[in-house]
Amino acid sequence: MNKKLLLGLLALAAAHSAAEAQSRRPHLNRAALLNSRPVRVSKHIAIDEAGPVRPATAARSPQAPSPASWGQLIGQTTYDLQSNRATANRVAITGNALSAVWTQSCNLGSAPNFNNRGAGYNFAADASVATPGVSFANGTTGNCGAGFGNFGLTSVRTGWPEVAHVNGTEVVVAHTGTGLVKTTRPAGTGNWSTPSQSLTFAQNIDGPGSGANGTWPRMVASGNTLHLIYTSSISGNVDAPQSPIGQPGNVLQPSDIVGPVVYSRSQDGGATWDKTNYLPPMFTRMDIGTGSGTDTVSIGGDSYALAANGTNVAITAGSFGDNTMVAKSTDNGSTWSTTRIDGHFTDADTIGVATTTSREITVLASDGAMALVIDDAGTTHWFSGSQLLLVTPSTVRPGEWIPSGTYFPDAARALLYWNDRELRFSRPIIIAELDTLCPSTGFTPCTLASPPDGGQSRQPYNVTGPISMPTAITDANGDVYVIYAGGRIGTSNDGTADGQYLRDLYLQRLTFPGGNQVQVYQQKNISRDIENINDGAAALNGEESAYPSAYHKVLNNKIHYQWMSDFEPGNALQPTASPDPEVENAVMYAQISLPQPFTPDFVVSGPLSVRNESAANVLSAFAAPNPTTGKTTLSLNLKQDARATITVRNVLGQEVLRLPATALRAGVNSVSLDLSGEGAGVYFYTVSADNFTLTQRVVKQ
Repeated sequence: MNKKLLLGLLALAAAHSAAEAQSRRPHLNRAALLNSRPVRVSKHIAIDEAGPVRPATAARSPQAPSPASWGQLIGQTTYDLQSNRATANRVAITGNALSAVWTQSCNLGSAPNFNNRGAGYNFAADASVATPGVSFANGTTGNCGAGFGNFGLTSVRTGWPEVAHVNGTEVVVAHTGTGLVKTTRPAGTGNWSTPSQSLTFAQNIDGPGSGANGTWPRMVASGNTLHLIYTSSISGNVDAPQSPIGQPGNVLQPSDIVGPVVYSRSQDGGATWDKTNYLPPMFTRMDIGTGSGTDTVSIGGDSYALAANGTNVAITAGSFGDNTMVAKSTDNGSTWSTTRIDGHFTDADTIGVATTTSREITVLASDGAMALVIDDAGTTHWFSGSQLLLVTPSTVRPGEWIPSGTYFPDAARALLYWNDRELRFSRPIIIAELDTLCPSTGFTPCTLASPPDGGQSRQPYNVTGPISMPTAITDANGDVYVIYAGGRIGTSNDGTADGQYLRDLYLQRLTFPGGNQVQVYQQKNISRDIENINDGAAALNGEESAYPSAYHKVLNNKIHYQWMSDFEPGNALQPTASPDPEVENAVMYAQISLPQPFTPDFVVSGPLSVRNESAANVLSAFAAPNPTTGKTTLSLNLKQDARATITVRNVLGQEVLRLPATALRAGVNSVSLDLSGEGAGVYFYTVSADNFTLTQRVVKQ
């Protein structure tokens, strides 16, 4: 086996031993790869408001929702695309009050536009009760009935709802095609705000009257603070790191980035927003792009995630070979530092794959379906599905490889993991691979189904990998759990070797025993391992489970999560060439009681390398005097040598000063800034190097 097989994700310790033996777990089925033709796709393909262009198909007759073999049916929907990539935040809990949302359509025959699409909703006041037994206000047979209508909670057509509890209030945010809307009510009681309140700041990113809008929101709450990210329809020059775009007078110029992801914050539960349309420091052309300086880079399509715990907030973005970044704030979203955890691929990261026609150079990368969770100690944990990408030599970065837009469907069968403590110097590591239902199915050979169309129908959920859609949870001990949707080798939706494989939900546990180690446990199939369902009962009759979304904390020794269930892989919008027929789908809820008997798998010892350090661990900085009347001196204390650029921007994000790239040495460096020619106010100085970006504030009197 090629030693480069895991792309420089570095050695994992032996599975059941404390020894630090260097070993790597294989994840590529090379026999299957030989039958998998490379497929070229848009790196950031996403279903927009209008839906894809495709021939109309006759809707199937209405049928009852198809619930899974476990859990409670809490809703139904004919609109079965719940996310393009990353899992949404669709469960919120305070005490015993539980809210759940999803994108809902109640009428068959409305694909592909789904003009009756809205926000489905259900509520329970006794979430601590073990299932079965949680009493949902709208019953457990679906909630498309009277009182909800075609648009669920909202008075306009919406999609991608997110729910949070803050200050005794339920808050739901969704997109409409012309911006974001918000609806609220006291938790579990009263009426929802009608009509839905428009988050008008999301329509002014390009400046007043620009017509820009927000799409695909992600929202979390911490205390009384709501944190929100979303894709902007902006087309502007957003090279400036940490620029608070959208402020008065800041009209953006022709684009480098299409659909940047911006951040907004409310510290009073959504009543007012003190930080709006803010571009985190990682979402810059320099950080996200991998091609030439003239390439247009796109970020949107749910290829990002958000988490918060206390005053710690984290955002991640990146997919299909673009640099994968994590931006973190320890002061509730006021200032940010950035870590690049993947990208800038070198020879050490590549895999030589011998196909039937040639030897292709590939890398393993995030598929964009990512999840974040922050534990009580402030450590950020990142998960992602993966894809195997064809790469080509960079024309602007000698010695590096960049993605070509071509990938091998189903070749990468790995769940990726990273954190900013034990693994802060490392690229993501592999912690899980596909489960196998063989040889009981009788498939020969027992592999993922191999349809004759070159592999495109293997991707019924767009470009997400066979292991993908993670959602993460942490407990009071600092242990971390992840639920994901994983394909099962040997399953088929039509019982033939040419059918689409089916996905089950899996649970995996990570612990941190000290000594800079990560203990990885074997994954458990949620239905078969935990619910004791016969291995062939659900997997072979066509049951499919996807789009899991868990509440991010273990409460009362339980993991609370929802997902969508039906009897066919994929949805009515993907793939665009041969989408699935439109039917009713079940939205399910369940609990997992802890502890569970997890089996130790292997140990990872970090830090593993020094190639991707976070700014907080490399650099500390302060300005003196601060405030200043003109000149100030930056004291930069580095733990390693670095070549850095220092820029200063005003509150509008406009660059007022840029120092030439400077070689800084490990230890304390002094750099002078002269703001004498600038007006009084707040300025932000940013120290940018290849592996980190740090921004701090200085005041000019």
